[in-house]
Amino acid sequence: MPITKNDLINETAILCGITRDNVRIAIEQFFNAVKDSIKNGNSLEIRGFGTFSPKTCNPRVGRNLQTGELIPLATGKSMNFKFSSELKAKITSSVPKQVAASKQVRVHSLAKTDSL
Repeated sequence: MPITKNDLINETAILCGITRDNVRIAIEQFFNAVKDSIKNGNSLEIRGFGTFSPKTCNPRVGRNLQTGELIPLATGKSMNFKFSSELKAKITSSVPKQVAASKQVRVHSLAKTDSL
């Protein structure tokens, strides 16, 4: 089950013993910093967590699946996330041993694609 931003705010407020409003402001500021950094073409590195970086997608030809019509798609922007080695190790070490091999491949493939 996914954790929502509201869940994150509630849990952080409880763990840190500060008000939900202060936590909400801090988390919103963090997300805004990530967005602004990517928008300006800069990477944002958080040691022990990972790096958010901008990616430019080349123009290409797409297809309307309903009509089959070819549609030119302009240059686009997206964001990549690359795991830090610490986060990657933590994710793979928390997987039960019988599933570890398949999960390690999955995490490894996510790290190679670097896209979200």
